Amino acid sequence: MARQRLTRLNARVRRARTPLSLTGAQPGTRAGITQATPSRREHVGAPAVPAPSTVEDGPPEFLRVPVLVDGADPGKTAPSPLAIRDRLLVDRRLVADHAPERLFAYDVTLAAMKHLRGLASPGDRIVLRRGGRVAPDRICAVRAPDGIVLARVLFKGRSLLLLPGEGEGDFESVEVDGLKALPGIIAGTHVLLIRR
Repeated sequence: MARQRLTRLNARVRRARTPLSLTGAQPGTRAGITQATPSRREHVGAPAVPAPSTVEDGPPEFLRVPVLVDGADPGKTAPSPLAIRDRLLVDRRLVADHAPERLFAYDVTLAAMKHLRGLASPGDRIVLRRGGRVAPDRICAVRAPDGIVLARVLFKGRSLLLLPGEGEGDFESVEVDGLKALPGIIAGTHVLLIRR
């Protein structure tokens, strides 16, 4: 009895699996003319499909953020192709508030520990965005005479102080012509720190 039901069900499923022709019409019909045929769901008694709002649309979107060579300037709108050493895949949800074209990243190196000790370790990656609010608790990419320096900063008078890392005692400073010149000195601000 069960075998007969299975045979009948298989026959119905085979009939429902008619391939479409190159025109999109089922074989035996003319293009643009459709015949009223029961759907596959009606043939095999498949359960109803959940509403689209409850179904995931596939894997999350990933962004390819350029990782720049140490000291390379990200530029005002886009980094030079020669300055890009790698691309970092970042889940879009982690940086949802920021425009993808404004993001860039650096690898944390031993040289950066002078300003980042206690905040990051060598091998970590810091994702930054062009612009942003400067604050002592935020890592910034600072345009210094020797290239880009990653550090927390404090604006004092006409100087931008690069705060020392944990256990370091010396401050460095970059001269700034005023608060309005600060965006030209700050290449970017910290968005995301990815630990090694």
